[in-house]
Amino acid sequence: MTTTTSTTKAVTVPAQAVEMCDGLPVYASGETPDGLMTVRQLEAAGRRQTPGQKPRAYLRYRTRYRGSDMIELYHVDDTRAVRPLSPRQEAQKLARRTCLVCEVVADAPLYERSQRRSPWLPVSGRVCNPCANTAHERWQRTCGRCETEFQDPGSVRYRQCEACREAVERGEEIARRLTRRHCPDCTVQTATREEIEAADAADDYRHALRFPRTCEGCKAARKRQVEEARKASERERWDELGPVRQWARRVMTAPHEFAILDTETTGLDWDAKIVEISITDGAGNVLLDTLVHPGCPIPEESTSIHGITDEDVKNSDRFGTILPRLTRALEGRRVIIYNKEYDTGVLAYELNRYHQEYSPTLIGLELREGDPHPAAAAWMDAQQWDRCAMLAYAVHVGNWSDYWGGWSWQRLEGGHRALGDCRTVVERIREIAERPDPF
Repeated sequence: MTTTTSTTKAVTVPAQAVEMCDGLPVYASGETPDGLMTVRQLEAAGRRQTPGQKPRAYLRYRTRYRGSDMIELYHVDDTRAVRPLSPRQEAQKLARRTCLVCEVVADAPLYERSQRRSPWLPVSGRVCNPCANTAHERWQRTCGRCETEFQDPGSVRYRQCEACREAVERGEEIARRLTRRHCPDCTVQTATREEIEAADAADDYRHALRFPRTCEGCKAARKRQVEEARKASERERWDELGPVRQWARRVMTAPHEFAILDTETTGLDWDAKIVEISITDGAGNVLLDTLVHPGCPIPEESTSIHGITDEDVKNSDRFGTILPRLTRALEGRRVIIYNKEYDTGVLAYELNRYHQEYSPTLIGLELREGDPHPAAAAWMDAQQWDRCAMLAYAVHVGNWSDYWGGWSWQRLEGGHRALGDCRTVVERIREIAERPDPF
């Protein structure tokens, strides 16, 4: 094949050129000389640029946004003819422009349409827009269940005709009634039609929620699954759970060796005063249960929680008066507290406050404000503080908290009175002790 180069050609600048750009003439739209074409015009004429061919001129045209722009113009003599298509290529070109439904040849290649994405199409492949629109309109008028075609699209709502919609509703109602009569986990019938109709006639949602009922076999299977899952979880954390179980069983075996202590206070701050204190042994027997005069008014917020008012404690003893009884109740026993950190902090504050008032100086040594009194510190050190029951019960329940990075603390739910909380702690320890090991 021979090619024509543009190295020896020279173009005479005609009078129609409106300006020059890079040494080449620029023509206005509609004034281009014969022989100069754009790339698209060359393609339409069956011509193609030769390698390294350079433009001979520019065409200036107006655009919508940029005002005007220029495009290259090439001379026909510098281009080469496009090789004609083979019969196979001509057939492929024709197929890309032929609709598979109406077989009409379009001016441009048609879109590829899929039945999977467009279920209303009769075929998958290249389909013209009129055929696609006609198929879509017909699809809107056809019931998707019985495939009946209607004249009015309003007869088919949500792709179902009226008859099919009624049939589906009847089937759903029958299935719903059968579901309420049978166990949700198997096919065993657990209720009669009369029981369900009576519950519906009562118009009481509590009766309606009783159906469907789970059969006894499935209940037992669910219980076994829950138990196996619990045992598997306990086996995974037995290194931490095992010592807690042993501790709880030791308390239940020798309850007289342990003391359960709880307090009610004027608040939750560091300087909260005790308004009630109770102590029981590991079996729940009362060793001490008394109200305490805090020496200050009890805030309403605290009263709303534990119910102790200023009138209740006005004739009660101060903490210093109760201290000997408290000491005797704890003597020789290991002390268990639910939220040990809080209650020991309250006791330390009350002891320090009492000794500061009773003996603010020791052998001529003046105590600075905030310093713990040696007598208070000695009393705290003399007690046998045992494991925190709240942390032990959190390990027993086993609800992990990603936020805190540990086992979630559980509410005691003892009624917010000191004696009731002590006895609830005993119940929690008994619950831990009586849980069978997962082995």
